[in-house]
Amino acid sequence: MKIKSLLILVLSCLSLAAFAQEGGVRGTVVSRNGRAPLDQVKVSIVPGGVVATSDAQGNFVIENLDKGEYTLLFEAPEFEPLRLTVRVDQLVRDLNKVILAPDMAQQVLDDSIFAEFDTETADDAQSLPSSLSASKDVFNNIASYKFSEMRFNVRGYDSQYSDVYLNGIRFNDAMTGYTPWSLWSGLNDATRNQEITSGITASDYGLGGIGGTTNINARASQMRKGLRVSLVNGNAMYRFRAMVSYASGLQDNGWSYAFSLSTRQGGNSYVDGVYYNAFGYFASVEKQFDLQHRLALTVLGAPTERGAQQASTQEVYDLVGNNYYNPNWGYQAGKKRNARVRNNHEPVVMLNYTYDITERSQLNLATSIRFGKNGYSALTWFASPDPRPDYYRNLPSYLLWKFDSGEAQHQAALLAERWMRNEDNIRHFNWDNMYQTNYDNRAGDQEVYGTGRLSDFMIEERHTDQLDWNLMGQFSHLFKDNSRIVGGADLRVNKTHYYDQVKDLLGGDFWIDIDKFAERDFSDPLMAQNNLDYYDTHGYAQAVTKGDTFSYNYNAHLVSARAWAAYNIRFGNFGMNVGAELGMTSQWREGLWRKGLFPENSKGDSETLNYFTYKVKGNFDYQIAGGHTVELNIVAMQNAPSFQSSFVSPRTRNSVTPGLKAEKVFGIDASYNLRIGDIRARLSGYYTKVFDQSKVISFYDDGLSTYTNFALSGMDKQYFGLEFATSIPIYGGLYFNGAVSWGQYTYTNDPHYEQIADNEALPLGSGTVYWKDMRVESTPQTAINVGLSYRGPHNIYASLDFNYYNNMYLSMNPLYRTDDVLLPSMTPEQVEAMRHQEKFDSAYTLNASIGKNWYVHRQYTIGFSLEVKNILNNQDIRTGGYEQMRVYTKRERGNIVDFQRFPAKYFYMFGTTYYLNVYFRF
Repeated sequence: MKIKSLLILVLSCLSLAAFAQEGGVRGTVVSRNGRAPLDQVKVSIVPGGVVATSDAQGNFVIENLDKGEYTLLFEAPEFEPLRLTVRVDQLVRDLNKVILAPDMAQQVLDDSIFAEFDTETADDAQSLPSSLSASKDVFNNIASYKFSEMRFNVRGYDSQYSDVYLNGIRFNDAMTGYTPWSLWSGLNDATRNQEITSGITASDYGLGGIGGTTNINARASQMRKGLRVSLVNGNAMYRFRAMVSYASGLQDNGWSYAFSLSTRQGGNSYVDGVYYNAFGYFASVEKQFDLQHRLALTVLGAPTERGAQQASTQEVYDLVGNNYYNPNWGYQAGKKRNARVRNNHEPVVMLNYTYDITERSQLNLATSIRFGKNGYSALTWFASPDPRPDYYRNLPSYLLWKFDSGEAQHQAALLAERWMRNEDNIRHFNWDNMYQTNYDNRAGDQEVYGTGRLSDFMIEERHTDQLDWNLMGQFSHLFKDNSRIVGGADLRVNKTHYYDQVKDLLGGDFWIDIDKFAERDFSDPLMAQNNLDYYDTHGYAQAVTKGDTFSYNYNAHLVSARAWAAYNIRFGNFGMNVGAELGMTSQWREGLWRKGLFPENSKGDSETLNYFTYKVKGNFDYQIAGGHTVELNIVAMQNAPSFQSSFVSPRTRNSVTPGLKAEKVFGIDASYNLRIGDIRARLSGYYTKVFDQSKVISFYDDGLSTYTNFALSGMDKQYFGLEFATSIPIYGGLYFNGAVSWGQYTYTNDPHYEQIADNEALPLGSGTVYWKDMRVESTPQTAINVGLSYRGPHNIYASLDFNYYNNMYLSMNPLYRTDDVLLPSMTPEQVEAMRHQEKFDSAYTLNASIGKNWYVHRQYTIGFSLEVKNILNNQDIRTGGYEQMRVYTKRERGNIVDFQRFPAKYFYMFGTTYYLNVYFRF
């Protein structure tokens, strides 16, 4: 009887426990390769928004779920995402083994795409692709990889509207806002673990802009355990890449560590004079003290020396018979020497601390510092003719424009023949001649400067050396109703040193540091001094030698702080995330030299520019049924202008850009998402307005015969369009993939401008730039992808893609759209020819890839991947370019009688290229 009573009591307790226990799901995540457990796998559940992470044994558990049907999403770097539908009752359901398949198509993008942009203007950065990462979103995955060959910007946005985080800290460049991919270029293994949100959707690291967010999680514990060695051979940007990486995984003592080393070397098959001499290093160590506290230290850098390509005009390309002509180089002692070399090494050191306060609350703290050197060399000269081979006065077209006679036509034909034959190496720099000129030259005042060789030609190196410090804190809490709040604050302090440095005197002994335009325009020698304090002390301009600073020297300062919060909640099938951000940005110029032209307005601190910034976002979604979801996102924000746009001529003085205002942005998009089994599709529409942009363009004005700054203010833009993408299984492992991006990106008003000379304080002119209804430049506004992909049962992958591009427009010179270049004698046709915006021809490409790996004893992996682009070898596809910032000016008896546009400069897509990657892992 007692035994019976005891059994009844035990069973009753067990029953009560069972009925009291809330539902949930648990399991163990393993790799298909040898069923090895996978740690740090992100497990998300929908609806509910709960996120769990697998431990070192691959185990995960999610509890306190209401009864119902849920979708589990498993995500891990280098593995295909997996979705499972589960039904939860009152007990915790055990899924046992959850098997993830390795991702066979690990496509890799690094900063090689930047090699085509090296003209140092804001337009170059604006035309960089806004995305170099792929997400799980079906459209953005295609757009990032398939359209990158055309430097495609998602929705037309510049890259400053896409936020890039490294270990939770926002790393967009403090001076320009653009994405800093080159800081970790070549470190693909260390930075492949990325969490990405698209478009207006907010992230856990910040509200983000209108172009989405990417957080690169580069902590040691997040790297896949094991050793990886890979070798690459290609012909697009560099010939050879080697990389070795190792990660320990989380060890029993709580430590984890990882490192990666890489090198990229060589040139390519198409452009002479370009080359890579690049390295990358990464090291991270992390300690998990207990179940609540983790601390990680990360160090990385990518020292890079890279010879650059410069765009040229179609006239030059036709004379040479090659659309990849590069005017930056010439032969010296029988070897190719490039004058334009990018040389940078900016290490990053980061410290991350994570405190899991409870199972539902987490605190993250992080700090980072970026430092080092970033230089870009160029040939400069003083009292000699322009030595650039494709300088406009060295071309046949100039003779025809300048003289317009039968003799001119004859001389132009002779010059064209010299170019076509490359007579006397006319297509390239004549280094020997420059060395000889310097050898023979002496300073006019030998009592001051001696009898040493005075360089008329030299290589300068323009520096933007940053010291950038960040501090970040982030807190998240999951409430019992599965709603969630996340927020944070960050502080950024940046000092960027802008200066010019003597790199190579080309056989000379010194260079005299004076302003050549001021010396030409003014008789007072004080006004020609770049460093007036030196002149006041010594009585003459400084003679600079290798390594000395000359020409300009100033610091740009920026301090920014912001706080933000977002709240996420679901009501059945309806989900909502709303957030706001408030911030303050201060920036000022600190002149380190007193400029002779502006002795009272060049040295010391400028006025401080203070801007209040804000963001308000709302993300809403509704799950109609099963795999059908609709989304609506909306944002309004105000951004501080960049430092580059804030000061009209920071090389010379502290003056602020006229008409400068904070930028305002409003955006809205709506999407329909389909996910039924392996069928995926997304259809989106978007509309964005940008108000009050500012921009400063510096160039030599031929009509005014001086170096000027064109300050634009009050620019408004509009972006709207449609996106569609789908992935549909056909048979077995064969899939159809497709994407369409159609947009219309336009300037919606006529901005104001003021033109200000470097050597004068008062404006040279002001007025209106007639840009209304012109198209935003440098990205295809129509892009279409149609492709097939195959994943075989024996670890083989293959793809074939057809891409089509249209509605891409040339970057414009605002001067051509002002009244300053109109003459009473011009006909309406001549006015239209001056103001017309060039549209590129439509283009299409065919690309393919294949890859396979072999598992050896279920422990080692050997594999390869081969990608071939532009199989049709079309070498006439323009991928970018710009109108030159100058205008032909014809004078008669001192009066201007005609204006004409300079020919534009272009970049072209390479012909057939390949990228072969062979790798070994265990």
